Amino acid sequence: MSKGSRDAVIKKMSELLRSGAVMLDQSCPLCGTPLFKLKSGEVVCPIHGTVKVVKSESEAVSVTTSAVLDELEKFIANRMYQVLLKIKIAEEIKISDIEMLSKLLDVLERIRRIKKL
Repeated sequence: MSKGSRDAVIKKMSELLRSGAVMLDQSCPLCGTPLFKLKSGEVVCPIHGTVKVVKSESEAVSVTTSAVLDELEKFIANRMYQVLLKIKIAEEIKISDIEMLSKLLDVLERIRRIKKL
């Protein structure tokens, strides 16, 4: 973690404490940052927002896997959009762009299939 992002996390943690949140003795299953309990009872990570508190290693693996798949899905969708913009700007469709879109769609489909399991 860079100094800038570390400072941003510390600032967010300070804001949570000032707003009445309580720092818990548990950490985020995704990044290891301390979790906070808001007055509403909601448990949040300063980096990821609302998180599910896990009670076992297998639950942690499941939550982490789900989060990774969500991030991968966003990344693939963003990459598809970038290829689409490239096609629009060029006003022509190249075979390489079609092949890239096809591969990205295949990956997206696989991600969504896995998430349904």
